Amino acid sequence: MTKKSAVLSVVRDVRRAVAPADPASGRAAVTGSSAKVTLLPGRFRGAEYVKRHVAFVVGLDAERGEQHVQRNLDAIRRRLAEIGVDRDDADREVRTIEAAVRREIWQQVLLP
Repeated sequence: MTKKSAVLSVVRDVRRAVAPADPASGRAAVTGSSAKVTLLPGRFRGAEYVKRHVAFVVGLDAERGEQHVQRNLDAIRRRLAEIGVDRDDADREVRTIEAAVRREIWQQVLLP
């Protein structure tokens, strides 16, 4: 099980646990739960993601590489919103990932 699927599984389980049961089916009826997902800072995407991502980016020209980085950061932000991460926590996590990606880009460009 990947880290991402493990997080999704935990979120799904928590939503089911806090949701009221539907009397007709006996299943949890998830309707706008107030559960909040809290991330451990800097743990949504690790060093292996950053290295793999940057290895692809440095092979592109500067404009396309920047577009690729931005698309991936936007996708991460959307994914965090989907799993119920608070907007401020998601923003902080995306900034952390972006800083790691840019640091790795400079290291690979300056120290090939």
